[in-house]
Amino acid sequence: MNTRRIRALFPGQGSQEPGMGRALAAAYPAAAACFDEASDVLGLDLRALCWDAPAARLAETQNAQPALLTAAVATWRVLEEHGVTLAATAGHSVGAFASLVAAGSLPFPQAVELIRLRGELMASAPGEGGMCAVIAVGPDRAEALAAVERHGLDLAADNSPRQFVAAGALADVRALATELGARAKLLEVSHAFHSRLMAPVAERWAQAVQRTEIADAAVPVGLVAIGSFGTDAADLAKDLAAALCAPVHWQQLMTELGAEGPPLAAIGPAKALVGLAKHFPDRPRPTLVNTPVSLEAFVRRLETEDR
Repeated sequence: MNTRRIRALFPGQGSQEPGMGRALAAAYPAAAACFDEASDVLGLDLRALCWDAPAARLAETQNAQPALLTAAVATWRVLEEHGVTLAATAGHSVGAFASLVAAGSLPFPQAVELIRLRGELMASAPGEGGMCAVIAVGPDRAEALAAVERHGLDLAADNSPRQFVAAGALADVRALATELGARAKLLEVSHAFHSRLMAPVAERWAQAVQRTEIADAAVPVGLVAIGSFGTDAADLAKDLAAALCAPVHWQQLMTELGAEGPPLAAIGPAKALVGLAKHFPDRPRPTLVNTPVSLEAFVRRLETEDR
């Protein structure tokens, strides 16, 4: 089988869904082993959490983050077994961990440990926070961003030319959503991620990242807090620490990734990333790879293009 390089995108929190990874684990031993490995590290049955637990429990920050990482890395490991390699990778928010694993910067067990701590710290941040997704373009976008500032909120994610996310105190987020009306949608989250409300746990998070051995990446990795790509271990660690409070610069990453290059794939439970890609009309949409059927079809496509 010919090796084919791809550009891989990994999903962030909010993309979790009950049952994710079940079909892959049933079809491929490599995917099943990934769930077992993560379960051993966490000391809990991650299969039961992802496949049988109520959606509300899976959505809890400390659960959703390691579950998403595992589902994404399980998918990537199967692709690797099919001869697929990386040209570049980026992960939205918590998806950055899967990118680091795929790029060889962070061993999967250490990533699981670190991401569970991240989820626990974020869940323990004081205050009642919220997040709101806003659809706006052109003058409407400038007006909506001004409203974010007026309500004392932070830009949590700049996702595309048409969508961004604001975060802050829940009462202020609700006030913003009321003002913007149909353009705004409250997100079902427990805290204001990627905002100043994460500051009380930022130092503990930075210390945990500092204690973790992160290696240089084998390929360019998206630095979500900066909006550029890099391979240097120090830059990767700095970005990982900063991203707890800093906004996700997804639009910048997708712009820098460019329209030309190897095939683009959204790996794991990444339907949201495919949806955001519609906001970049001059860029190819990524192929969603999240089931045995979609994975095998993607690999066949790569083999055909390789000939």
